[in-house]
Amino acid sequence: MIKVNNKVFLALDFETTGLKPEYGDRIIEIAAIPMYDKKIYFKYAFHTLVNPMIFIPGEVSRFHKINNEDISKAPPLIEVYPKFKEYIDDSIIVSHNVKMDLRFLDIAAKESGMFSIDNYYIDTLEVSKYYLERGPYNLEYLSRKFHLGIDNFHRAWDDALATAKLFQKFIHIFSFESLTSFIRKWGD
Repeated sequence: MIKVNNKVFLALDFETTGLKPEYGDRIIEIAAIPMYDKKIYFKYAFHTLVNPMIFIPGEVSRFHKINNEDISKAPPLIEVYPKFKEYIDDSIIVSHNVKMDLRFLDIAAKESGMFSIDNYYIDTLEVSKYYLERGPYNLEYLSRKFHLGIDNFHRAWDDALATAKLFQKFIHIFSFESLTSFIRKWGD
């Protein structure tokens, strides 16, 4: 098991052109907010739009409010991924439905000609399903249930912040030590 003392936990979220990276959907927005010693450090956050080099379907744009014009001047993922991988370093990733996010990162790595990440991660969705009697388990519902102060959703920054605050809340309610049993390694 990984030693978690002195580790940065990185709340991560993406917006994408759809839900299936293996069928061509790609990342269009990345947000990552670091937490150290159970505190959020906004000044070290990572946030960018990404040009996926493909068309964003209208029904997807209506969901997250990012359209093709918004990303037209954004850097392509082949430029963003190397910087983002370096930024992630050996952080423990915290995400709500983490496996979906990490599948998108695997495709981004492949298209960038690089190795994918192999970080440890914790999934706040998995934690929610384990500890909470009933759902729904989506970020919007949980943010309101636990009064996290997040009013906007379905943008990478807002959802990464909601994930960070939810993780902090879970530490407070369930203890940091109990949450460490949910830590897994990507690629194992």
